[in-house]
Amino acid sequence: QIITATRGKLDDTISVPGEIRFSNSEPFTIEGAGRLNLVVDKVMARPGYLIKAGDVLLTASVPDFDEKLKELRLAYEKKVRERTETVAGSLRILQTSEQNDYYNAMVKATDEYWDKLFKAKAAAIAAGHELSDDINEWKLAPAGMAEDTKADQAGQQSREEAGRGGAADLEENMYAAMREARDAMMKKDEASSLFKSFYTGNRRPAPKVSGDVFDYIKKIDGMNEEIHGYLDEMLELEKLKLRLQTIRADREGWLTEVNLKAGDRYDGSKPAYALSAPGEMPVLRCDITDISKRESISKGMKARVQGAEREMTISGVEEAADGKAYAIIELDESNISALGGLSRLMSEKPSVSILYKSPKTATLLPLTALRDGGDNRYYVYVINQDRDGILGNSTYTVKKREVTVIETSARLAAVEDDLSSVEIADREDRTLSEGQAVMEYVDVN
Repeated sequence: QIITATRGKLDDTISVPGEIRFSNSEPFTIEGAGRLNLVVDKVMARPGYLIKAGDVLLTASVPDFDEKLKELRLAYEKKVRERTETVAGSLRILQTSEQNDYYNAMVKATDEYWDKLFKAKAAAIAAGHELSDDINEWKLAPAGMAEDTKADQAGQQSREEAGRGGAADLEENMYAAMREARDAMMKKDEASSLFKSFYTGNRRPAPKVSGDVFDYIKKIDGMNEEIHGYLDEMLELEKLKLRLQTIRADREGWLTEVNLKAGDRYDGSKPAYALSAPGEMPVLRCDITDISKRESISKGMKARVQGAEREMTISGVEEAADGKAYAIIELDESNISALGGLSRLMSEKPSVSILYKSPKTATLLPLTALRDGGDNRYYVYVINQDRDGILGNSTYTVKKREVTVIETSARLAAVEDDLSSVEIADREDRTLSEGQAVMEYVDVN
């Protein structure tokens, strides 16, 4: 074909890989995970999710909980029994069947009271409440709850349960356990009164108290503190179990990393997940390091992102510390949504096409007409036309003409030379050489 060059600005479409980036992400560990040997059951969120404070990120099991609770309960029950026996031992127990029966009843009632107290407090924690140490301050029926407690209950019912029972069931369990603890306290007090009546009532002379009374009181107070210490430890273990079974986000942000999967054991020694800085929007970072037109790509150029209908704009070009260069496209919630969501963008890494346009006007010719002479030298074959004979027959020959290439695209080459007055040979069907005679193929259709 015989062609002529044109003048204009070179257009090009440059395909580059894109990836989602945040300027800063905050890593989070799960406190207490190592204490109970946390095992991940299910991951509920993926990188790219917009997370709100309290959203469930994963559910887990805590296989060491039962063993650790058992150890504490044994120590707790041992100290309860020791206290009961110390109280009883301060009185002289006559070896009568009736007295021993009352003594055994008091010991049993006291053991049951401390057991029911723990269970009531544990049930309250599961329902999202915390009970006072004084049972007389407890509200034992929903109708008697204070307004702030009702608000807590409504909030609890609105949360995701994530593997736990419904909020209403948890509330019902709590009130049942509270009533059992109250009844156990009354039975304990009654049993203690009956046992002591042998020594303080009219039918028996008051016994002598063995040992110094002040030392006795100090000893009982110390035991009370130890018992409450074990109780607090067990309740903290219950709280930890509930918190580890349902891991929730500490604050709002884009989820940038999740480093755990189902079946993983986690001890808290490394971050479990990461969130973007509060209020930060991600950017699409496009690697232009190996692009020949890297120096010409600039702020304001348009780009098409795979999956999006509308064009986007390059907001800047950044040089990384490792020498790589990136074109940056800022994102907002509307174009994130149009691209299928951030989670998809983070997992699939979309292709980006930068719509390049040369800042300079140059001579444009098809890339197929440009010849490579080696050593970064280029030329075209210019057509010479000779007319001779009576009939004016024309003969075409080709001649090399060197050109200076500015830049190229997938289809065109931009050169400095003015080729407006010449015709150029293109798309030959055999190898050309200097001075070779040629003919033009014309499409007769």
